[in-house]
Amino acid sequence: MLALVLACSLGAQERAWEYWKNSDRYLSDQAEEILNNVDATLLAYPPSAKPSEARRLAFTALDAVLHETRYDNSPLFHAFMDKRLQRVADQLKQPARSGLSIYKLYNDGFIVKTKKLTVGFDICGNRKGVKVIPDALLKEFTEFCDVIFISHRHEDHADLLVVKFASEAGIPVYGPADFECEGFNILNPSGPENKVLKARNGYELPVLVIPGHQVKLLNNIYVVTLPGGKTIAHFGDQDLEADNEMVFGAPALMKKRLDIMIINGWNPYLEATVKSFNPRVVLSGHENEMFHGIDHREALWLTQYKFDTLAFPMPAYTLVWGESFRYR
Repeated sequence: MLALVLACSLGAQERAWEYWKNSDRYLSDQAEEILNNVDATLLAYPPSAKPSEARRLAFTALDAVLHETRYDNSPLFHAFMDKRLQRVADQLKQPARSGLSIYKLYNDGFIVKTKKLTVGFDICGNRKGVKVIPDALLKEFTEFCDVIFISHRHEDHADLLVVKFASEAGIPVYGPADFECEGFNILNPSGPENKVLKARNGYELPVLVIPGHQVKLLNNIYVVTLPGGKTIAHFGDQDLEADNEMVFGAPALMKKRLDIMIINGWNPYLEATVKSFNPRVVLSGHENEMFHGIDHREALWLTQYKFDTLAFPMPAYTLVWGESFRYR
């Protein structure tokens, strides 16, 4: 026993000596250890409306690393992202299953796959000149889709390269009027409006377009009716109080109850918006947008805290990049 204690003490001491006068290396090694453990924990404990303590701890650990700006464009960040998003690409290559398979990419980017149609929302791989998603993988994600929607022109939601890839593949891309880009279809209704839009495969897709705003910037909210009748809404960065009467009244134009709501966790009217649309399930978006200041990166633990405490009558799920949700 004494020999074991001495050996452990010496091991700890030698490990400590390795980092003397090298705090950057220590922090890098520690972050790598945290990210590897977070990835393994999230795989072991997938999305749940009542997440386990292990999953909650993984949220907090990931937030702690991602709220340190030294990792914004680091090999550690890119390795973590690439690994998780490559899993999504591998899953998207598999035959579609019944119901909806919803994949969370980076920030507020989502892909929704059904047996007859695949829809993309706010697919984005570039931010301030940094390739958050490698071009080859971004091209794969784009080409999986039959139609793509962009909520607003901010570069963490609207990616010129995605529009280019989509145009080359014959995939229609729809978005607000102030996003100036070739190969792009403008949707600019004066109020909530039901439309029928064409997808690449010729499918006619019913979409309720709600013209909202992020502050003064146009922000389209899309309520899409998928093959089989399931409905899904993506809210982008909607946050303007003056839009609330219009937004909260929009569900009256829907023919059936909303199935899935994807909403930015920092929405200042989160509870009222959720209650007005009354979805069967809520999914979170927009946590940990890199390259913002620390005070402007929405934490996973904070989204989960809101979902725990707000009076939602339906299940709400906090998702991490590279995770999926099955709805049947």
